[in-house]
Order: sequence, then structure tokens, then C-alpha cells
Amino acid sequence: MTAPVVAVRKEDKDGNRHYVHPATGELLISVTTVLGATDNKAPYLTPWSARLAAEFAVGNLAMLLQLVQDEGEQAAVDLVKDQAKQIRERKADAGKYVHKVAESLILWAASPDGTGRDIALPTLPDHLVGADYDDEPLEDVVDWMIEGFTNFVAAFNPQFEASEMAVYNRDLGVAGTLDVIIALYGYALIPDGRLVPAPGSRLALCVDIKTGKLGITTQEQLAAYRRMKEALMPMGEIVPMPATDAGAVLHLRPEHRNGFRLIPVAPLDDAKAWNLFRRDVEIVQGRAEMKRKPGKVAYPLNPDGTMPAPRIEDLDGEGYGRALAPLVKHGLVDVEDVARLTAAGLLEIKGIGAKTADVVRRMLADHGLTLADEAQPIAEVA
Repeated sequence: MTAPVVAVRKEDKDGNRHYVHPATGELLISVTTVLGATDNKAPYLTPWSARLAAEFAVGNLAMLLQLVQDEGEQAAVDLVKDQAKQIRERKADAGKYVHKVAESLILWAASPDGTGRDIALPTLPDHLVGADYDDEPLEDVVDWMIEGFTNFVAAFNPQFEASEMAVYNRDLGVAGTLDVIIALYGYALIPDGRLVPAPGSRLALCVDIKTGKLGITTQEQLAAYRRMKEALMPMGEIVPMPATDAGAVLHLRPEHRNGFRLIPVAPLDDAKAWNLFRRDVEIVQGRAEMKRKPGKVAYPLNPDGTMPAPRIEDLDGEGYGRALAPLVKHGLVDVEDVARLTAAGLLEIKGIGAKTADVVRRMLADHGLTLADEAQPIAEVA
């Protein structure tokens, strides 16, 4: 059997995730990256992390003292401050495992004539075996979540129409992977977000499966997925995004009755969330285009009333990249010093090659200058 095509993702130097559009190669920023960049969790995470670190330190004083003696104070500090990160990652990994099990169960249920019974369920990653989840054995919590999913399927008898589907919106410049699209038969969604009986009706829901606490951006995430333009099918073909009537959260938690809650998003809330998400994208894309350096460095006038040439070291953040450091190390101070060089003299500077020399030429051209043996400024160097 041919393996399904998977979406290609890339991560930039700042940790932002992007999807590569299968047909055009465009980089589209992920929905979760957009939401993460605009949802400031810092006011909540800081005290929570501090509390966890303090609790860990108080509960492990003898071990930490021994660690200080064996490896030094910094080793003990690093261990304590890493606790919150470890707990967040452990919970995230538990949620990913539940998603993988749910996907396997969906494929099994959707397989023709039950042939999916041969699909093997994922095994719990080794680093989660024996771990805790909110003071409960993690294996037990995961089992409760999976049971909640199967209870949901038994209760609502959904028809699964997509699972772990990569979706793209080139107009907006975003992409993502939705959890599932389901169809419920005999239900309708009324304006306040409640399901009501509707014999003969079909209700299509874009569902996000959550295992942790529900965040403030969940509705925006669902609104964005529902309004994608294209979807990647298992064999690699690009198709129009399947239409859905609403978004919904399937919240799998041991404390819920039967281990789950299905929470549809009311139509008005969905529309508001979509407007919010579009503003989120505008903010993130706008920030990406903004330079960290707010402008150009200002200088006092020379005694004769002229403006001094810009210093090379002050041109950082203006698009000249690593071309500046070799010039400064060579003892050059301002751009006029560079303009006194010949093309051959520029290439003699350590760290300046042909491509970097073209960047230097562009820098000079931006300031109306050229190398000493070149006739006119180069407006733009490819």
C-alpha cells in the first residue's frame, strides 16, 4: 500500500513554523504560530513556572545540595528552572499521543469492511512511561482520554470525513493541520451554539481535539481552519477545502462525564473569531516586515556644516548582513573609507568574497557611492 503524502513543514531561526504549499512551494505561516505570537501567556506562565520551581526545590533539598557539591551551583539552578518546561512538554507529548491513537481509531473505523483492524495502535513513548500528569499516573490519564474519545464515537456515531488534514489559505498566507471533520446526522446547530434534534439533517463540523485546558484562541483556530481554501489529500492531490457548517471542540478530560465534552462554536462567535484571526495574521506579518532597528543612526553636523558619512558599525540591521563585520575588523570606519577601495582591494579583505563584495557595492550605492575604480553606483545587486 502506498504511504500517504504528508505536508512539508519548515521552521525558521526564530522557531516559527511554516508549511510549504505542495504546488507552488510558497511558505505559509502556521495557524498555531500566528496564535502563539499574538496570545500573551507570559503573565500566567511566569508565576506558574515560579511556583513549580519552588515546589520542586523544597521537595528535593537533599538532592539539590548533593548536586551543588558534585557539579556546582549552576547545575542545581538549571535543574530547578527547567521543571516547568519539562511539565509543559510532557503534557504536550501526552496530547500528541492521544491524537495519534485517535487518528488510528478513525482510520480503523473508516476502513472498508473493517479491514482497518490490522492498523496497529501507537505505543506510548518511553519518556512518558511512569511519568505523572497533574499528580496522576500519566498512563491512566491517557487511557481515560482515549476512552473519552471512544465514548464520544459511541454516543454521537459521527461519520469521519477527514483526519489530520493539511489545509492552506494562500490568500491569507497561512496553513495548518486540522484534527478531524465529522458529519453528524439528525442534528442542527441553532444560533446560541446548541445542538437540537433535526431528523434527516446533516451537520458538518470541523473539530479540534483538546486534551489540556482550553485556551482563549481555540475559536480563532477553528475559524481559520474552516475558511482554508485548499486541502492536501492522502495521495498528494490538492482539492478545494471541504465545506463545514461550524467548528467544535472535542475536549477529552477524565473529569468530564464519560470522559468527553463536545462543544460547538456558535455562528456569531465563529464570525468574531475569524475577524480576530485575520487581525492576528496582519499583526504577525507586519511585525515580520518591521526591522528591529527603528531607523538610521543620526550624527551631529561637521564643523563645516556638512553631514558626516555613516559609520559602518551603525549600518547593522539595514540589510547588509555579514558584510559589515569584515570591513570593521579591517579597520574601516565609515562608508567613504570603503569607497576609497578598488574592487581588487575589497576582495583582499579577509571574509569578503564575490557575493559579499556585491552586498558592499549595494551598500555604497545606497549612499550614492561606488568603489574607487567603478564608474557609477550600482542601484541594486541581485
